[in-house]
Amino acid sequence: MIKLNLNENFICRIWEESSYYSDLKETNGQKVEIINYGHKNSDAGPDYYNAKIRIGEIIYTGCIEIHKSESGWHEHKHKKDNKYNEVILQVVFYKEDFSNDSKIPVAKKSRNIPTVILSEFLTKSVHDIWKEIIDNPSESFRLPCFPKNNEVAVTIKNEWLNKLSQQRLIQKAEKIIVSLDKITDDNLKKIFWEKILFEYICEALGYSKNKVQFLKLSEKIDFKKLINLKLTKIQIDSVLFGLSGFLKDLRYKDKYIEDLKFNWNLLKDKIRKDIMDKSEWNFFRLRPPNFPSIRIAYASGLLYEILNNNFLKSIVNIFEESVNVYKSLTELFKNIEVSDYWKRHYNFGKESKSETTRIGNERIKDITTNVLLPLMYMYSEKFVMVSLKNRVEYIYKNEKQKSGGNEITRVMEKQLDVKVNSLSDEQALIQLHNFYCMKGNCSSCNIGKIVFENISVHEPLKIILY
Repeated sequence: MIKLNLNENFICRIWEESSYYSDLKETNGQKVEIINYGHKNSDAGPDYYNAKIRIGEIIYTGCIEIHKSESGWHEHKHKKDNKYNEVILQVVFYKEDFSNDSKIPVAKKSRNIPTVILSEFLTKSVHDIWKEIIDNPSESFRLPCFPKNNEVAVTIKNEWLNKLSQQRLIQKAEKIIVSLDKITDDNLKKIFWEKILFEYICEALGYSKNKVQFLKLSEKIDFKKLINLKLTKIQIDSVLFGLSGFLKDLRYKDKYIEDLKFNWNLLKDKIRKDIMDKSEWNFFRLRPPNFPSIRIAYASGLLYEILNNNFLKSIVNIFEESVNVYKSLTELFKNIEVSDYWKRHYNFGKESKSETTRIGNERIKDITTNVLLPLMYMYSEKFVMVSLKNRVEYIYKNEKQKSGGNEITRVMEKQLDVKVNSLSDEQALIQLHNFYCMKGNCSSCNIGKIVFENISVHEPLKIILY
């Protein structure tokens, strides 16, 4: 496992969210059950007081201590500190190989402290957890430069944020070219741009819970083959639901379902792709409109439009000609038709009393910001469409955006004493947060350079509270 530079406050955020891990065991193999996490301690001493846990068949009450790695107990000299006598469990993120027993955590009274290696029991990748947590800062989150950054001139902040907004747009656009280069040596062919458009939109349709699964499904789509097959809407439905694994052992009796199975049996030998396992898809803690089944149905309608109705060209035309690009794109995506079955169902065999919501305005806005704008920017570069590029940059800089639109920008606005007015403002703050503040790149930040001009900054992440 690649060891990220996670500080203890960040590990506490992971520890406090039980969905991030399961089936805990301490290093001797005994099962650990958390009955009560206790209370977070903001003062000297163990990280959590009044916790209750069960190890094997025995229940313990006391304190829990969090460390990055197993050596933390000795590095912090807890054995000699009476405040740690009541620790009943040490939670560390990374395992270390010890040559002898001298490194085993021991309280002052020579009592061994059970240890859980948290990274061994995660329910998702460290990267995905990192992304979720940085997207949702806690109330205690503090930037390394706060509050000294309030002394930095507004002009310097604005100039730096302008550079960051452009940096973020170009970074996203370059990611699209990297994806194109992976599938073709000829990135001037329209069909490959359509495939990338489909893959990136599908990834956005998956939200955080099914993002990887949607990307995996979309990458299985062979555009050349589907164009040659000239598929109907029901056949495209059967391809996507077949490849996603939803048709396997599907026992509901319904004409639509029978049609899906019939068409999939005809097409699967021509498609010749590995089928996903239905268990890969997540439904837990999702609102019905966000179920992967209804999103796959929408992706099928999108794929039909791309293959048959020049959907990519429609997007280009909107960017070049529309007076209100966001409004026009919202109408375009809202008008994507799904099969009638999915107008009254969120999942197979589960009928809805009201018409289902296929895609919401916020999701379309997110797709426009994170997929269409960078894609059109790179498209204009590759096809030398100066007017299109100018239009993309104008929209990016002038599209109005509400202040405090998400958790990250709310924190950044408050602690930097700036205000979001446009889409580019919002993207600049996200870029600053994700690639400078969160990664400790204060020495590369124009604000950080001034704040820490006479201070040697070592691992500034250590003073960020999550």
